[in-house]
Amino acid sequence: MKRTAIPLVLCAAALAACSTDGGNPASGAAPPPGTVTTTFSSGGVYKGSLQGSTAEATLLMLFDGTAYLFYGGAGGTGLAGVAVAAHGTQTSDGRFTSSSAFDYRLGTQAASPVTFNANFAHAPSVDGSVVNRNGSASLAYAARAMPILDVAPTRANAGGLYSGRGMSLGGATQTRITVAGDGYLAGTTTSGCIFRGTTAPHEGANAYDVSVTFGPAPCPLPDATVTGNAILDGARLLVALPSPDRSDVFLFDGRK
Repeated sequence: MKRTAIPLVLCAAALAACSTDGGNPASGAAPPPGTVTTTFSSGGVYKGSLQGSTAEATLLMLFDGTAYLFYGGAGGTGLAGVAVAAHGTQTSDGRFTSSSAFDYRLGTQAASPVTFNANFAHAPSVDGSVVNRNGSASLAYAARAMPILDVAPTRANAGGLYSGRGMSLGGATQTRITVAGDGYLAGTTTSGCIFRGTTAPHEGANAYDVSVTFGPAPCPLPDATVTGNAILDGARLLVALPSPDRSDVFLFDGRK
């Protein structure tokens, strides 16, 4: 049976029990005047572009307050980076924000602390921004919910051999990842890195939970075990695995 990820801001309008702030949902009492209730974030996959650019933008929202913005470079040169948010909250008017977020722009020296914003008030459209907290330029994006929102993720769908680029802040290398039907994952890079892990469907959104353990250098995150999420968009697999201290990320962009 298909499982559709429905923005839970709609749930908040129908069931006071969705609220995590303000009022007593069990008693049915309304929150005090002026209180803005919060809900679980709107889960799903949204595709669009960076505003003022042709660069692609793919937004993955999970119901636990985690979010990923995969964004491309000018001229369709593939992924240029990813912004990863944690512990985000969403108000009853559809505005998601996380101040526990980092932007990993490939080719930079270090991850940038950012504030991650998304506005679902006009769903299925969404717009938002990734704002650098040091005052430098920010990213703005606009996207729409895609049909893959309604596709239930399965191990069978994810299985296959993917070829593409494996990336971190330290550089990129050609990478191949094999995903078996039981969820086992193994990868190699042309620089000589070997890594292994697992992948499993993520409940409630067309996404996958991924865990990988890297071997020693020249692996991008040597001897580290990292966890994160992936999107399967047709034959394309996008993976983002932040390092345990969130100072770096392993990105994969490949196709089967």
